[in-house]
Amino acid sequence: MGLILLYVFPVLQGNWGSWPGMRYTIIRYLLYGFINFQLWYVLSFVVLPLHDRRKHWLAAGWATGVVFCFCLIKYAVARLFPDDILQGAIAMIGMPKRYFSFPTYFRFTLGTGIAVTMGAYAYYIFLRWRAGDAGSRRLEAETALARRQYAQMHFSSQLLLRKLKAIEQMLANERQPEGESAEAILQLSQLLRYMLYDKAVRLDKAPLEKELQFFHLYLDLHNRLFPQQQVSLVVEGDATGRYIAPLQLQHAAERLLDEHTGLTVVTMRLHIGTQTLGLSSGTATNWLQALRNRYSHHLKIPVYATQG
Repeated sequence: MGLILLYVFPVLQGNWGSWPGMRYTIIRYLLYGFINFQLWYVLSFVVLPLHDRRKHWLAAGWATGVVFCFCLIKYAVARLFPDDILQGAIAMIGMPKRYFSFPTYFRFTLGTGIAVTMGAYAYYIFLRWRAGDAGSRRLEAETALARRQYAQMHFSSQLLLRKLKAIEQMLANERQPEGESAEAILQLSQLLRYMLYDKAVRLDKAPLEKELQFFHLYLDLHNRLFPQQQVSLVVEGDATGRYIAPLQLQHAAERLLDEHTGLTVVTMRLHIGTQTLGLSSGTATNWLQALRNRYSHHLKIPVYATQG
């Protein structure tokens, strides 16, 4: 009704001071606009949804019947106001008034009904497209989430196997300090508990401070299991109030460590920017080599300022 009033308002404003003009406007625009709106509403939300249940012929039959019924309703209203609706032209003084016959006026109303039906079909198709597009986006989001969860599980299993193998070698080494293996097992269990069961990991958005806490635990475990490759971390920037996708730092560290083999000391530098985290690494056997290396290996990770 708001759209109808918005459509009629300019005509009402022009005929405000004339009762015949107001009468004509109210009947021809407001009353018949309301009837056409009711036709559009019935078609859009009652008849056309029959297509969703694959009752196409039933929907077409009901649409035809509803249009014909509303044409009869319009003619019945026209019979109540024949001078405003059915009169073909204003008769001269002393001349008889001429009115449209039922077939003629029915043809006019049928054309309007067909136009309203086309508008209802267009709106119904738009609703179907919007619902299908929302379903596609939801399916894509669920697929992406499943892929990330699979990647996290794959990474966790690889990490478990690699660390367990290193712990086995540590247990077999009789010269290993007492309690070192137990501490490594405890650190590994804490790391795996975070990877597999933590709520932030399952929600795919973790606080950066929490990620850094477990990243330090991951590097400490690496240094304990692989003493021939000691890794240190330098953090630049403030992690307060920042969020990232979980386990990205561990993924990036594994890729960087694969590039450094042998008896080396690896220094990782984590730069916390406004939109990304920059993780770089370099080998540093002495300070001169560290200057020459200039941290040539870089990986970037998206970072978010809020949790949403």
